[in-house]
Amino acid sequence: MKLLKLVSLRFCVLFLLWILPATACLTIACLALYQTGWLGTLAILLPATWLLAWAIGKLWPRPKLHENAPLNPLTAANYWTPRDEAAIQIVERFRVNVADVDPSCLSTPDRYFQDARALMQLLAEHYQASPKGGLLHSLSLVEILTVIHLAVEDTEEWVLQNVPGSDRATIGQLGQIPRLVKALDIGQSAMFLASSIFDPSKLLTYPLWRKASRITHELQNEVLRKYYQHYLRQLGHYLIEMYSGRLQGGSRAYRQKIAEASSGSASNDYRRKFEELADVTTKIAVMGQVNSGKSSLINALLNDNVASTSQLPETRVSQCYRLELPNSQSQLQLIDTPGSEQTSASKSQLADIRAVAETADIILLCMAANAPARAADVLLVKQIKEFYLGKPHLKPPPIIGVITHVDLLRPVRQWDPPYDWRQPQSPKEHAIAETVNYCRELFGDRLSAYACVFTGSPQQDSREVFDELVPVLVSHLDRGHAAAVLKAFYKQLSQRRLTQLAKQTLSLLKTAWK
Repeated sequence: MKLLKLVSLRFCVLFLLWILPATACLTIACLALYQTGWLGTLAILLPATWLLAWAIGKLWPRPKLHENAPLNPLTAANYWTPRDEAAIQIVERFRVNVADVDPSCLSTPDRYFQDARALMQLLAEHYQASPKGGLLHSLSLVEILTVIHLAVEDTEEWVLQNVPGSDRATIGQLGQIPRLVKALDIGQSAMFLASSIFDPSKLLTYPLWRKASRITHELQNEVLRKYYQHYLRQLGHYLIEMYSGRLQGGSRAYRQKIAEASSGSASNDYRRKFEELADVTTKIAVMGQVNSGKSSLINALLNDNVASTSQLPETRVSQCYRLELPNSQSQLQLIDTPGSEQTSASKSQLADIRAVAETADIILLCMAANAPARAADVLLVKQIKEFYLGKPHLKPPPIIGVITHVDLLRPVRQWDPPYDWRQPQSPKEHAIAETVNYCRELFGDRLSAYACVFTGSPQQDSREVFDELVPVLVSHLDRGHAAAVLKAFYKQLSQRRLTQLAKQTLSLLKTAWK
């Protein structure tokens, strides 16, 4: 009676007609095996294989969720800040320690909500130290709706790509799947009992057969684990974006301005709107002490005598130049700044230096090789780091140490470039390498890379600058451009906030008037 309640009479009739040929073949096969004497051997072989399968399933422990579904770990986008990169470890640890899943716990939304809330709690503590008023207290309504929209959109795409018939099967049909699975299980048991008519001793192996058949269910659960790991990975990604403040403009602004454009997969329309950002030019600031060779370095990079060079501090205000590098289509702006150790520098000039350092996307820190005094340089780098520690939502610019005037190192009269200071052989190369090591001891990992150049006349020494500095600079352009995009994105959000508030107020007034 219970079986008839699970399926309709029509289904039973059609199923029996479909299974009749298979049953006839099975009966004939059993009779043939009985007449040839192989039925007894088969009766022993089948329980033996079932026993072996049950023993392997018992002794070979079931893998954990993260071991069973080793998806690619969550990786940092090129615009993510150090705080965002540290949050990746929180998400990955959560994925490792999350409880196992099965069809019963994934068929209801409770499990999704519980794990989402637990991961939100961990990330909220990471971003806000001590979140006050609950997990959602510091979040805007737009941010919460954006996370829901993005997560649902990704789930839709995953289902369309990985679930056969998902665009055809209705909710009513999907609701019948558990009943069909149970009916199939009952049918398998019935076939086992029917085959025992020819060998009643098989009934003793029925419990063992049931245990061995559960391995099929475990294989099905492995597929669910992979799906759930994908869900946790995407959830962690968007929660990081939310707590970083990049979802304040809504899902459309996020997709168009950040995710799509920075990944290089945006459509032409998305790219056009992305270019409408207030500032996507990568700013390269050339900084350093007085007479450290900043202007000469700029002349060599531009291959033109455009910046003033003198023994006196000629540069009083920041000056900008357009820079073009080989194999690069990025918009680059080179900024020449006043010396950071000018005794006659005014407060406005010092403020100008700090402003350039804070807005720069890449910093070239010029340091004269023949002047070992580095206190002003160390202080400048420290101030830059402190500024970005106070603004963790921004990406710090890479700082490249440029050692200038290497021709003045001993032996002074020996000057036959190029010099391989990374694998020094000659006395000059050893002197350059020692200067770089001295800087590394002072700055530690706060400088991303080093380049050693001689900056004389641009016509004579631009080739050396291009051979030594430009490859290092090009390798950091992606990181610098990501920093520029992030700054421009937040700047646009800030500018749009008042405009959007005015539009919302006007719309509300119109609705109230109607």
